[in-house]
Amino acid sequence: MPEYSDIEMTRKQLYEEIWSISVAGVAKKYNLTYAHLMKQIKEAGIPIPASGYWTKLNFSKPVTKLELPEPADEKVVISRTIPSTRKKKQQIITDENSGRSAKDAVVAESSALQVEEQILFPPTTKKDEPSEVAQMIGPPETYEQFGRTYNIYDREILYNEVWLAPVTEIAKRYAVSDVAIRKICQSLDIPTPPVGYWAKLRADKPVTRIPLPISSKPTKKSGARTGTDFTPQIEKETLSFLNEEDRRVILSVATQIMLPGENAKMHSTIVAHRRAITEWKKKHKEQESRGYNRRSMDTTLFLADAVSEESLPRVLHILDALIKAMEPLECSLTNDLRFIVNGETVSVSVTEAQDEIKHIPTKEENLQLLQYEEDKRRNTWASKPKIRKHDYVYNGRITVSVYSAKSFRDCKSYVIEERLGDLMIAFYEASDILRQEREAREEAERKRKEEERRKEEYRQRFNEEVDQTLMLENLSEDYDIACKMRRYIAAVEVSGNFNPKTIEWISWAKAKADWYDPTIAREDELFGRRNHKKNADQKKLERNRYKWW
Repeated sequence: MPEYSDIEMTRKQLYEEIWSISVAGVAKKYNLTYAHLMKQIKEAGIPIPASGYWTKLNFSKPVTKLELPEPADEKVVISRTIPSTRKKKQQIITDENSGRSAKDAVVAESSALQVEEQILFPPTTKKDEPSEVAQMIGPPETYEQFGRTYNIYDREILYNEVWLAPVTEIAKRYAVSDVAIRKICQSLDIPTPPVGYWAKLRADKPVTRIPLPISSKPTKKSGARTGTDFTPQIEKETLSFLNEEDRRVILSVATQIMLPGENAKMHSTIVAHRRAITEWKKKHKEQESRGYNRRSMDTTLFLADAVSEESLPRVLHILDALIKAMEPLECSLTNDLRFIVNGETVSVSVTEAQDEIKHIPTKEENLQLLQYEEDKRRNTWASKPKIRKHDYVYNGRITVSVYSAKSFRDCKSYVIEERLGDLMIAFYEASDILRQEREAREEAERKRKEEERRKEEYRQRFNEEVDQTLMLENLSEDYDIACKMRRYIAAVEVSGNFNPKTIEWISWAKAKADWYDPTIAREDELFGRRNHKKNADQKKLERNRYKWW
């Protein structure tokens, strides 16, 4: 191991750095192991931030900064080297110990390795900040071959990693699937946390860490990466639609979300919905007993018939943990337990799987069968009662779907309580999908209205043009009549056959021509003014007949 110079500073300087960038930040700054630094900080008697300190600080909530006890100017030396507990074995070969098995040596070596690795990788506890836990482990060892990147899996390191964080998170570090990590653990004889381990750990319940067993299998193994690089995908792509500050805060909350204790007070909306479910089930049972058909029954409430009575408290606790973590981020919950995220209403559905079991006939069904056999014996024809062959019972495995976009279900690898952070992120991703869909609908509606406006504008312009053209036609027709009249009057005048009556008629005729001419529009004593814009039928001259009404 290469030698590094120790770090010397005052207790005050170390205290300020810890409360400024966290213990993990100091470890990263000076290239120290987190556990080794923590041990020296405790020995120096320097207080560190409590759990949740950095989250509260991000949300501008009041925090408590512990005072540094005196002497503040005392020098402390931070050692870069980790004191190894591994002891070299003495190779003394004598006639008396020549029969010693190699197994004893492996036991001693494995024991020493476990002691040393426990210093490098402390067991995860509820008190550890997720950001600090993530920095306890360095990047995985890799090598390049034929243009591909391969991981090197060390048995002791991988053992500590899978007990430090969920397998799904470790898989992201190695850029492989969680199934691949489990297969590698199996091939290297590495025990993994059982189902419910992380949920118990978050709930501050006692858990047992299975020790690394002695094995004759190889201590190292290599395998190709299926991903692109070490950076987890969540850090590069998740919530990319948010600005960097909001994204950082939400991811920080998502990594620290925990299930409240069983006796913790639930959100008021969830409590009210649970009461509504109880009332609905009571009323539903009464309606069934009265023979109501399904159409006449009340609408089913959310969670009322989707999960069993035993799983309902668990589902409500999951929703309670989510809304309590998201409410400070300006999210809210509707009365029917839909989440309002970034102004969008995100629905959530919960179902519980069922197992098929053989149906055991009830007392009434057995009586029906006996009656059938009796009727069959006495008569030539009898109707056999319809009795189902199987029953379907809830098995406790639930599935949570967020806006039908993402689903999380209990499986061998994890339970939903271990995916609360992913669930929270799914709500934000669903809200963005809803936003895009809403904006697409709004844009389509805007375009539809714009098209309607354009068509209406065109229709009005077209109709106005038609009206103007028809008026022009009507005006020109009247003008044409006036011109014909004047030509005829001129012909009469040219004939020279004048008498008082003819002269009077010419004067009258010219007046009528002027009445027809829209450019003059003379008013007639009897006809008044002619409406030149009307068509021929509308302005046709008719005799004034007697009206008896």
